Amino acid sequence: MIKLFAADLDGTLLNALHVTDPVILHSLRRVREAGRHFSIATGRTLRSNNALGFEGNVAVVCANGSLVLDEEGRLARVSMMPREFVEAIVREFPKTPLDYIGVEHTYHTGSEDEHAASYGHMPLWRKVVMRGMSMTGGPEHVYGCSPQDIAAQDICKINAHIKGMDEARALREFIDDWSDQVINAPFNPSMIEVTAKGVNKGEAVAWLADYLGVSQDEVAVYGDSGNDIQMLERFAARGHAYATSNGNDEAKRAAGNVIGPCALHAVPRHMLRSLR
Repeated sequence: MIKLFAADLDGTLLNALHVTDPVILHSLRRVREAGRHFSIATGRTLRSNNALGFEGNVAVVCANGSLVLDEEGRLARVSMMPREFVEAIVREFPKTPLDYIGVEHTYHTGSEDEHAASYGHMPLWRKVVMRGMSMTGGPEHVYGCSPQDIAAQDICKINAHIKGMDEARALREFIDDWSDQVINAPFNPSMIEVTAKGVNKGEAVAWLADYLGVSQDEVAVYGDSGNDIQMLERFAARGHAYATSNGNDEAKRAAGNVIGPCALHAVPRHMLRSLR
């Protein structure tokens, strides 16, 4: 019996417009009424379990597993990046539009306009996702930080979308040089999403299951893209990993099970079938 359902957001749980809707919220209420648990498992940074229209009573694995909120919305775990890596990358790339994500704020060396311009050329749906990668209410973003300001913060994840090929190559090579301490697991090849080595959605969902007193054999996970691979692989061995049909080929191979597209609410419908 599945006691914990964990789903990625974009391309997985959310609809084709990358938002929640009555079908999604109804399915989550049914999960909770059945005495089961549900967790978001996303690369986005959600500092509340009421973000994006969710109605609370859900756990949150976010920022690629570096932040975990319990079902009351309290911070249950945080996995910080090595401070020496943060100091090195901000020193090496002081003007690159990187998002330095902390527990309470997301920090930027540039201005708000520069931050927006870094993904201004993207398709509309991807702009929505990028905005959501570090969003909730309140004074979320802190702009115009000096490298020294950022180096002094506790950072759990770094995001970036770099337009210039040379700069993107230099940044990826820099990250590769630190591969013994950090990992880059982006949802899309055009992105960079860096966390401490060993920190990923799969590891975080397994930690959450233990926190909730749920066996890993009683966990079902859903994903569609690059930053879901380790989560899908981890739980595929237990027979409960599912990729949406709109997902990429690597995610489908990792899951071993392919359900319908997010546009047709494949994940909410699959969870309800599992309850029955």
